[in-house]
Amino acid sequence: MKATDLNRALNYVDDAYLMEADTPDKEIKTMKTKKRTLRILIAAALIGLLSITAYAAELLPIRSLESGECKYYENYSDMNRAIAETGIRLDIPEEFQNGFRFQSVEVSETKGKDENGDLVLSFQKLGVYYENELGQILVLSASPKLEELPKTKSIPTTQKTVGEIGLNYYLDHYKIVPDDYKLSEAEEEWAKQPNNYVTYGSDTVQERDVAFLCWTENDIYYFFYDMNGMNPEDLFAMAEEMIQR
Repeated sequence: MKATDLNRALNYVDDAYLMEADTPDKEIKTMKTKKRTLRILIAAALIGLLSITAYAAELLPIRSLESGECKYYENYSDMNRAIAETGIRLDIPEEFQNGFRFQSVEVSETKGKDENGDLVLSFQKLGVYYENELGQILVLSASPKLEELPKTKSIPTTQKTVGEIGLNYYLDHYKIVPDDYKLSEAEEEWAKQPNNYVTYGSDTVQERDVAFLCWTENDIYYFFYDMNGMNPEDLFAMAEEMIQR
């Protein structure tokens, strides 16, 4: 699977729900750009889960991922409704001890297609957006654990165990480029290294470091997505809060 497939497919995500009638145009644009970049990176994170290998090909002939319908909810009171739509059992906190509070939640469908464009896999994913007093955004993603998808090619920089649950912390490096961007030979070689990714969908060339804290519990795959440069220990503490709820 090429790095372009997933990100171009998910790049259309509509941020209209962010727009309030009394929000200045400049602020709306900033909010949309911030969320759009974040969603592109979240989509890009799934590339590592679907890099076509012999293992993956033996299970399902997946060649691309596409985003289906997305539903957004801005009130925590709608969390149970959002969870019900995923078909998986979750317990999602409204606030963490370090001050990150619920802002919104989205339910999105992810479709895996083969080389003929036929649907071979479909699942629902939950994305919960949190924000602290500093304006930092943190995303918690939850989806069913799927044996059809191989593990990410990224290499964890830190690992911990809470009870019997293993947690992996990854620090990935992303170069986000316009759709018509031509990679240099050096950039192509850079992208071949573990934890390095090139993804498409931005208006200008950007480079971002993104941290992921991942774990599996009760056949549910969880990710924290962080672009704030948080201390890994803070993310581990948040994951431990969830595991011990």
